[in-house]
Amino acid sequence: MKVLKQFDADCSIGYCELLKRFSEIGMVARELGRAFSIMMNMFLDNECHTLLGVAGAAVASGLRPLITKLIRFGFVNTVVTTGANITHDVIEAIGGKHFVLEREEMDDVKLAKMGIYRIYNIGIMKESYIMLEKFIDETFRDVNGTFSSSDIIKMLASRIEDEKSFLRASYESGVEVFSPALADSIIGSQIRFRTGGKVKLDTLSDISKLVDRVWTSKRTGAIFLGGGTPKHFTMMAVNAADRPLSYAIQITTDREEHGGLSGARLEEAKSWGKVKVKGMIANVCLDMSVALPLLVLAFEEWMSQNTSETP
Repeated sequence: MKVLKQFDADCSIGYCELLKRFSEIGMVARELGRAFSIMMNMFLDNECHTLLGVAGAAVASGLRPLITKLIRFGFVNTVVTTGANITHDVIEAIGGKHFVLEREEMDDVKLAKMGIYRIYNIGIMKESYIMLEKFIDETFRDVNGTFSSSDIIKMLASRIEDEKSFLRASYESGVEVFSPALADSIIGSQIRFRTGGKVKLDTLSDISKLVDRVWTSKRTGAIFLGGGTPKHFTMMAVNAADRPLSYAIQITTDREEHGGLSGARLEEAKSWGKVKVKGMIANVCLDMSVALPLLVLAFEEWMSQNTSETP
């Protein structure tokens, strides 16, 4: 056992030092500090294929530029995300906006009359979805056939000019983006209805595509922002490819007791052969909107100190 170090508050320290000090104290801070250490090991392992699983409403909550940075830094090789994050990334890219809702503004009946949809303390105007429909019409006007979610996402990304878009960043960087539950989202359903069924989704082909990507790598690592489909789809792929995770970070406030995958600790995945027995893991019980900014800021600081040029 090591002696716990009391946290020495010093406003002059950087983000890397902050997370190092987190790793030396107790509670959730230590696990977040450990997550950063694992993140660096993952990045420095040139034979590791790194997957980023993004659940929930990460983009709507304001984390979009951070996901984009991880892609542009070359940290991420593959992204697995929800249709919601695809939807909100496109909306931001075409000029739609998300708004902060104060507690006194969270009258849902009143918001409905105003044409504002609520996502906890975030609001988005109905007009943004009308803009999205127009974008879908223009993107798929001459498209006909059956495609994987990653193919459909590439079509969307190819028409995005916004530098802060994680879809554009992935398209330019050769990072494949999968959304196995794309149909369970506004953008998925609108692609179906607005194309009259001409554009069909083949989710099963996503499985073989992701397994093929993972199989060519010697080792794998993953960061899970939330759980849900992105976490399970990623875990299923590394298992099928016989490339269990050597590094894994999970950031979620979900619980394990109800038996759901989202809250299951990463240790549990070892019984399924999805995480290596001696794999480096961190279970961070924290809101991703708190954890991700700290991790990315520390990573960017490290990049600026250890490379001649930060992307």
